[in-house]
Amino acid sequence: MADELIEYGHKFDSIWITRPIDEDETIESVLCGHSEKLALAYNFIQRTKPSIIHMTKNLRVCGDCRKFVSFCLSHF
Repeated sequence: MADELIEYGHKFDSIWITRPIDEDETIESVLCGHSEKLALAYNFIQRTKPSIIHMTKNLRVCGDCRKFVSFCLSHF
């Protein structure tokens, strides 16, 4: 999903990574592990054009996830 979003022009923002990145990791691999992105990806697997996506979370959402969700909803 990350590769497809990059093709559409989404840029992952590394400012939201709060720990050192290991040698075998990339910015995309670290940020794509966030639960918001996984929930959205799962929703697109289940339904290619959902009419409603409802995500509930009691913690803060990082800025990259917020931008990612907005980008997905406006482009797909």
